[in-house]
Amino acid sequence: MVGSEPIDGTVFSDESCRQSGLLVFYRIKLVTSWSKKLFPKHYPEFRPPPHWSMTIGQSHNHSFHLFQLKHPASVPVTTFAETGQAAALEESLALQHDVLFDEFRLPKIRKAKGESEATFFVDGKHSTVSFMTKIIPSPDWFIGLDSFNLCSGGRWLEKVTIPLHPLDAGSSSGLTFTSPKWPTIPRGVVERITARYPLHFASSFFYPEIKHLPPIAHVTFTKIKEYNNRNNVHKKVKKLKYKQRTKLLKKIKHQSTSSGPEAMNNTANDIRSEKDCRVSAWSAWSPCSKTCGLGKRNRTRNVLQVQRLGGVECPPLVETQWCGSARQCSVIDSYFRW
Repeated sequence: MVGSEPIDGTVFSDESCRQSGLLVFYRIKLVTSWSKKLFPKHYPEFRPPPHWSMTIGQSHNHSFHLFQLKHPASVPVTTFAETGQAAALEESLALQHDVLFDEFRLPKIRKAKGESEATFFVDGKHSTVSFMTKIIPSPDWFIGLDSFNLCSGGRWLEKVTIPLHPLDAGSSSGLTFTSPKWPTIPRGVVERITARYPLHFASSFFYPEIKHLPPIAHVTFTKIKEYNNRNNVHKKVKKLKYKQRTKLLKKIKHQSTSSGPEAMNNTANDIRSEKDCRVSAWSAWSPCSKTCGLGKRNRTRNVLQVQRLGGVECPPLVETQWCGSARQCSVIDSYFRW
């Protein structure tokens, strides 16, 4: 075979996957390689130690974009990139059932180096896949792919491994892994972080002595099986996915008619599995720790249902925010007095 032209003279075009009518089953495997040896600058040793959020992904048609380089990220995407909390992003995705085909979730990777995997379906009309995973700790950094096509040269890829590099969601101005989440105003665009971008010596990924950063992770897609339309496998799977999204949409619609953050939180909890941890709504913010100068304030939430075997673990129960200002001091000189 030369290129994409077989011996029998058949030429495969990009329409071949679309016309085949196959339902294809893939495995995604994420392997992270974040280490102090590869990325020694500002490597976070503790509080929190380096790890990765859950991975949110979906197969879809060519009109959908989870995010795009050089474009502003959506609010649900930036929320996930900043906090690792998936509820807003999941609700946003549930509303786009007409362009999405399958969804997958990879468990958290609890160390800097590790691996996680899941499976999903694609078909000829929904041959692209997207996903994102938050880098923890970080201001708004993540890894992921947008609209990677698993049909190449008219054929479904058997196996492909792709290097991944850190991405900046453009919503927070921090330069280091543990920087406070100072909002970027006006909000920027999604950018790939490189050895020279951001061009600032304080950046945790700024290594001017090298040309390219090593990959911080790799993702591998492996084709497991192809199903044709015999026995209506394709229609059965598609019907199942439609029912799942319809159920989510009904719960979101019910949420919109409810009032208050507690109702919203309860709806988000209902969407999750019965095995998952469930938490209450956030409390009100505590008073600022300082009446003069820069301080902190906290808010908390409680566990309503503990995680069961196989369920999603509880999210953070405490959130901290900067507050106060030097301008609040009644006597300016006293602020600088030692």
